[in-house]
Amino acid sequence: MALTAEQILAADDLGLVKVTVKEWGGDVFIRVMTVGELDGYQQEWAANKQTGVDNFRSKFLARCLCDEQGNRLFSDEQIAKLAGKSAKVVSKLFDKAAAHNAITEKDVEELAKN
Repeated sequence: MALTAEQILAADDLGLVKVTVKEWGGDVFIRVMTVGELDGYQQEWAANKQTGVDNFRSKFLARCLCDEQGNRLFSDEQIAKLAGKSAKVVSKLFDKAAAHNAITEKDVEELAKN
């Protein structure tokens, strides 16, 4: 059965994964970024090949951490504050978010090279 554009646009494909963060005393959810969010993230890296992008993990997580309804927990304005959290915790969440978003270690290495 061939899908229509309306069916594709109506499909809920931003699945959530619940993650317990004992250091924060509760659970968070990780969602799949939209293609627009991912493209924007990758474009930021491409535009800053020489200097890199500040708060690499925090900027990624701000797009992925959400509540049970899929609403972002952190605004762009809160990224610097998120960057002040434990590297151990943020790295663990980054790894889970990257896997949930089908971003491989090779993809991360390529972005880091730029």
